[in-house]
Amino acid sequence: MVDAQAAVALSLGYSLGWSGQFERAKARLAIVVPLTLAGIFLLLFLNFHRLTETLIVMLSLPYALVGRVWLMWGMGFNLSVAVAVGSIALAGVAQAGRAFTRADLNAAITVGAVERVRPKIMTVAAVMLGQMPILWATGTGSEVAK
Repeated sequence: MVDAQAAVALSLGYSLGWSGQFERAKARLAIVVPLTLAGIFLLLFLNFHRLTETLIVMLSLPYALVGRVWLMWGMGFNLSVAVAVGSIALAGVAQAGRAFTRADLNAAITVGAVERVRPKIMTVAAVMLGQMPILWATGTGSEVAK
């Protein structure tokens, strides 16, 4: 970019600005990220009916997202709009908790396998369907998401 700026000579009174897909994506994320976090906060509050538990879950989200960074690094993915939005949306699924014993783990597996299959399928389906417009987009900036 420095070479391109040096190659362009402007007359007095003119200015030049460099822009690209990153600026457009950054502007979109500046709107999408706070709205998504507010939506997650509202859903958690409606689930727990207590502000303290909702805040505990929301404050644990940065720690839960560390795994996302490691996975992206391990798989060689770049951060894109689609990855960022999907990660933010999935962050609402993460929950704070205490240390599990082996009995707790067995009980959680049983409950998860038997009673929680439909909610988990619904959550995954909603996230996948929410990402479909990004997959099929053809407008300006869509190649960044792909």
